[in-house]
Amino acid sequence: MTSNNPNTKNLSSKWDEYLYSKKYDKSDKSEKGGLITHTKIGSKELGIYAGSYTITNMPEFWTHYYSHVFENKNKEYLTEKQLIEDGPLLVDIDLRYDTTIKTRQHNKNHIIDLIVLYANKLNLIYDIPNKSTINVYILEKPDINVCEDKVKDGIHIIFTIKMEKSHQCVLRKMIIEEIENIWDNIQNTNSYEDVFDEGVTKGFVNWQVYGSRKPDNKAYCLAYFYQLTYLKQDDEADQEETWDFKEIPVSKINIQQHLPLMSARCKEHQQFELNQSSVLLKKIEYEKQQLHVKQRKPTINVVNTKIDIAMYDFGKISDANTLDSLLECFLEEISNSDYEIRETHEFAMILPKSYYETGSYNKWIRVGWALKNTHEKLFLTWLKLCSQCETFNFTQAKVSELYEQWKGFDVKNSDGLTNRSIMFWAKTDNYAEYEKIRKETITYYIEQTLQTMILKDKVAEFDLAVVLYQLFKDQFVCVSVKNNEWYEYKNHKWNEIDSGSTLRLLISKKMHDIYSKKSHELIETITKKENNDENTENLKTRALKLGDICILLKTTSWKNNIMKEAKELFYDKNFMNKLDANPYLMCFNNYVIDFEAKTHRKGKPDDYISKSTNIDYIPYDYLSSNTYCSIIQEINKFIDELFPDKELRRYMWEHLASILIGKNHSQTFNIYTGSGCNGKSKLVELMSRCLGDYKATVPITLITQSRNSIGSTSSEVVALMGVRYAVMQEPSKGDVINEGIMKEITGGDPIQARALFKDSVTFMPQFKLVVCTNVLFDINTNDDGTWRRIRICDFMSKFTDAPYENEDKFPKANFPYQYLIDQKIDEKFTLWAPLLMSKLVTMAYQTEGKVRDAKIVTSVSDNYREAQDYLTEFAKEKIGRMRDGVVKKTELLEEFKKWYTMNYGRATLPNGKEITDYMDKQYGKNKRGKWYNVIINYNNESDNEEQIQEQE
Repeated sequence: MTSNNPNTKNLSSKWDEYLYSKKYDKSDKSEKGGLITHTKIGSKELGIYAGSYTITNMPEFWTHYYSHVFENKNKEYLTEKQLIEDGPLLVDIDLRYDTTIKTRQHNKNHIIDLIVLYANKLNLIYDIPNKSTINVYILEKPDINVCEDKVKDGIHIIFTIKMEKSHQCVLRKMIIEEIENIWDNIQNTNSYEDVFDEGVTKGFVNWQVYGSRKPDNKAYCLAYFYQLTYLKQDDEADQEETWDFKEIPVSKINIQQHLPLMSARCKEHQQFELNQSSVLLKKIEYEKQQLHVKQRKPTINVVNTKIDIAMYDFGKISDANTLDSLLECFLEEISNSDYEIRETHEFAMILPKSYYETGSYNKWIRVGWALKNTHEKLFLTWLKLCSQCETFNFTQAKVSELYEQWKGFDVKNSDGLTNRSIMFWAKTDNYAEYEKIRKETITYYIEQTLQTMILKDKVAEFDLAVVLYQLFKDQFVCVSVKNNEWYEYKNHKWNEIDSGSTLRLLISKKMHDIYSKKSHELIETITKKENNDENTENLKTRALKLGDICILLKTTSWKNNIMKEAKELFYDKNFMNKLDANPYLMCFNNYVIDFEAKTHRKGKPDDYISKSTNIDYIPYDYLSSNTYCSIIQEINKFIDELFPDKELRRYMWEHLASILIGKNHSQTFNIYTGSGCNGKSKLVELMSRCLGDYKATVPITLITQSRNSIGSTSSEVVALMGVRYAVMQEPSKGDVINEGIMKEITGGDPIQARALFKDSVTFMPQFKLVVCTNVLFDINTNDDGTWRRIRICDFMSKFTDAPYENEDKFPKANFPYQYLIDQKIDEKFTLWAPLLMSKLVTMAYQTEGKVRDAKIVTSVSDNYREAQDYLTEFAKEKIGRMRDGVVKKTELLEEFKKWYTMNYGRATLPNGKEITDYMDKQYGKNKRGKWYNVIINYNNESDNEEQIQEQE
């Protein structure tokens, strides 16, 4: 069974991956971020977690959904938010019976009678063209639902016409007026006002996606499918208007094709012209007004929020775990500017037992009114308060009835109860907890600035900066007070911003709007009071001072001063040390990859990431789809041709995957080498597209310069913080590696550097060091610590316009691997990059960043060492073994100096200790500056060999 928890670390199916990628992200303020379109009904008892999602690509959604639910036979629990104007006509029928009922009470004839009634009423509302066809889907569960105290049954109906909600409300009332006469033999216990769900008609309640279900319930299935064709004979005045009914067997319906047409979010249905009857138009106008009243934000101090109030089917909450899960989701969605909603919830949760225990009805109901006046979805808070009663039981309490009661609360009730009422009750009856919460709220800090303004007729910039900090402390950070350097958290990562400009703009926008809103609320209150009300003057003063603060928040000098104060409040001295410090995290446009947990997830501010690949992450399971197959084949062909040797190819795949993790387990320095037209620069270019900010170009001086300058001003070195792939420029002939620095970098030792005009930073290198070259470095050392790091990756292929056809330039004996060159291959890299990264991420999960050596790599590296090993070369030419032979240290050093100068010049003369250590290792440790049983060959190699043979 697949996990239904969208937060699980190891998502177990392609569907889970897809749905998790569509999870609603409240922090994404871009248009791409979107609004909630779908929700999942949760049940912690069954391991099903509620969620909300933003799904805009519906064809993609239906492909994944059909595969998950209908092909793979998995259960799903999705609902979809209705469209108010462009959606189809939806009917939700909820029938209730007493417990004596054992079988379904309606049959096919009841369904047909109902559809006929709907068709005739539609003809009164619209001018329907002749021969217009409407499809009707009838959905039922397999059987009735027998509960402890009732029997339930239901019908879902979809008509394939676009119908505004105000029109549907008129139609619903028409149906209710006549249905009792048509269904006269159905003995339901609930009224037809309840039978025909008003919430669905008005669009306030989500619609169950076909194939989905409530937890621990059966799903609705397609029971009947009708085609209604409107027939009207224009040339015969007395000809009656009729509807032709045609039933299509359900077995002939292709569910995959019809799924989108059964959706509440389908916009493709036909739309008819409205009948211009004055009576009808008046009814529709009335329903529009009622919908506006229902949908508008309440007028009494209600928080103006964008939170979707129809996300969850509140009336269906059946246990405490589901309630807690929904509450958690609700609180997560609250933005900084909607802080009053969160504060109201927190204050309500500290109300004592006298507000919810048995016998507390008057207080309990008033809390409900106050919460409803604050926000529609604070029903969750009210229900949570109710659930604290010792006698409360979700089954017995009938949460759905509580929700119906909640929906009936009048937001304009005469008591005028608001969130301030809840704060007052909390203060009166639980002062200690009230003070704890109050001093942590944004309201508290705003009130402090207002009181100062009233008492002193001025407000300090610092106090306003404190309010700014409370609003945006999780979104902005100052990293240097002196240099006025700021970062903003957006799109899963921290982004450097110019002098906090984004935050400064929020002073005159979001922060100003909060103060302005409070001022307008007070003015509205004043207009409703009597002229002689004693509190009017006080309210006028408060409104006036709030207006004065609003002016300050749009004044340049005040904004500048607030930002000066804010620098110290937002300052985090350790931020830069934490930035990009986690070697196991990598940011993509849509996810953060956690290589330690081996999962992908949404980013968090405390990830401290500032870099991004700047591409989307595509979960590996998706690569098997037909969409990507041809591209994957192209990538594999590219790598196969770059590295025709199987062992080398395996090594390079692991090497490329290891780049993603910021740990150099092997402590290697990879040198990409080979003559021209071998593809190494194209590989680097492709990896650049893959890695985005995680790839950097490094000056060759990084490992050829002296150690003294590595900690000095060097913007190039600072730019390596958090980088995973550092590619050096090609060295010039004669460039010598500073082996100490090379070992320091590849060994993971901390690097200290300072960018121009900035503070010094110390960071752990996370990059794999690479150089592309046709000319190898000179390495003037033979110690194992240096050479064990060197890996020569030989690009042995040759890409030409005519493979194997130019024997003069590319003889087959010297170039056995020749392939046709693709002059426009770099144009494919944009498509390749996300797919290649998906493969590398999966490989990195498996290898954990470790790279197994390959003989073809180490043998070439060993040959390079021998070519660079002047000590071994000197010994081969000048040292021989001879019984009773003796070599003194002084004559050894003198001969070595002459030999080295003759072969390499005097400029790079090595330290004499290198040759003496080498002699100790190869010929035994010297005794009093002498090596025994060896001689120096002052002539030539052949003479030396003859002497040795004679002694033997």
